[in-house]
Amino acid sequence: MGPLPAVVVTIVVDQFAAWIAQERLDTLPSTGGFARLRREGTWFRQLRYEHAATDTAPGHSALYTGQPPRESGIFANEVLDAHGARISILRDESARLVTPDGQVDAAGSSIARLRIPTLADRLREARPRATIVSVSLKDRGAIFGGGRHPDATLWFDPSREMFVTSTAFASSYPAWARARGAHDAVLALRAAPWTVVDESWVRAHAATPDDQPGEGDLDGWGTTFPHDFAHARRPGSALRASPRGDQAVAALALDAVDHARRANEPMLLAISLSSNDYVGHLFGPDSWEAWDQLRRLDATLAQLFDGLDARVGSQRWALVLSGDHGIVTLPEASRVAASRPWCSHGAAADAFERPCTEVSRLLPDDIARELEATAQTAIGAGHWVLGVADPYVFLTPEGEALGASRRTQLIDALTARLRAHAEIVRVERTDSVATDCAAGESMDALLCHAIPPRNGAVLYAMTRAGAFFDAGYVNGFGTSHGSPYLFDRAVPLFVRAPGTVPAGRVEVAPIRFTEFRAYAERLLGL
Repeated sequence: MGPLPAVVVTIVVDQFAAWIAQERLDTLPSTGGFARLRREGTWFRQLRYEHAATDTAPGHSALYTGQPPRESGIFANEVLDAHGARISILRDESARLVTPDGQVDAAGSSIARLRIPTLADRLREARPRATIVSVSLKDRGAIFGGGRHPDATLWFDPSREMFVTSTAFASSYPAWARARGAHDAVLALRAAPWTVVDESWVRAHAATPDDQPGEGDLDGWGTTFPHDFAHARRPGSALRASPRGDQAVAALALDAVDHARRANEPMLLAISLSSNDYVGHLFGPDSWEAWDQLRRLDATLAQLFDGLDARVGSQRWALVLSGDHGIVTLPEASRVAASRPWCSHGAAADAFERPCTEVSRLLPDDIARELEATAQTAIGAGHWVLGVADPYVFLTPEGEALGASRRTQLIDALTARLRAHAEIVRVERTDSVATDCAAGESMDALLCHAIPPRNGAVLYAMTRAGAFFDAGYVNGFGTSHGSPYLFDRAVPLFVRAPGTVPAGRVEVAPIRFTEFRAYAERLLGL
């Protein structure tokens, strides 16, 4: 291996499924970012997670620690507060939010729940003067990449329409990030509507019309182009669900290279591009919005790479890019045969286990109400079920305090009620998972690696292929992820490292999720 790169960039494109990359990257222009990565690096077609709960926080933590949720303690995107409301698993009441205008008396996020070191933690220990910057639209997209002692970890707050951090990572906001991270800069990003960059290209590739059934209207933002931010009652949330969100993150990342990097020391620049995730949740992977988002993501990557060339030289930066999980088609897509060619008569079994049967969404609050009624029938009046946070069921303190016999009776009743749902194929008690998880990708192993001991939940509910717990952006609309099937569990991996990693190479054989961190470690000289 030659001289180490000056900047190692790690990118996680949220909801970037291996099946999406395999079927769609060939349609993108030769001037785009993905074409450049394919020319200058190695494309591993399938990096496979070895846990069943394929969500953002478990995915990012697995990439940056090299360990599954059972070991990391990051088992879901959300948990429940004392009132049963779903909150980020990284929310920390002891931390305060830090904005470009100063500290705010509001709870921040932290890495306190993570039980093990990250890539950034190892770099900080080995090279104390290394520069570590992480930027995302999500707290859970930024925090694992930056680790415990970053120079800066920033994420977007849609309610404030600005990029923020927390006192868990810094007492003040980084000066270099103010120009693009502040409220006025964000307002400029949504001044014009989101329109289709190349309608003829989108029309040629999308299998569905722009107004396909099942798409979600985010508070008046609409389900068809153009998407005017002025019509959105929550414009910050709409901005995240457009390519402008990724563009803002990439611009901040380049500012960090300009102003935060220490001379003659390595830099880890951890980027999470999350617009793809929000677009997919609202409109589905076959939508016009998803195709336009892919085309614009490709252009954003090209601009980012050109920016790195200009700042450090094309031979002095390296990159590792992957996804945190995949996505499944809208339930309504079963009515549009062209959107599921793998289901056509005579087609071979789908390599990504994508569904052909009709499925439906599971609404977590509806499931929680059902379970509470079941609990009261089983053991009497009281408040026993705190709620559901995909894919877990939590009991109230009263439920947890029941004697062993009544608690078992309660859990058995809840298990039976969950199994009565056609969309739920397996229910596991979190306290009965094997002490030692088997290696490999059997369903038992995937579930075992997904569930850490003493995580606070009592039951894990696994959906059948294609079904999912509604993400809640627009209840009853859109799609999601979170299952153990390969359409959710397999993502691509791209590695670009001039002089180190073969250029123009494609690896078809599946690789383990641990390779993301392993490549990044080698490029950082660890």
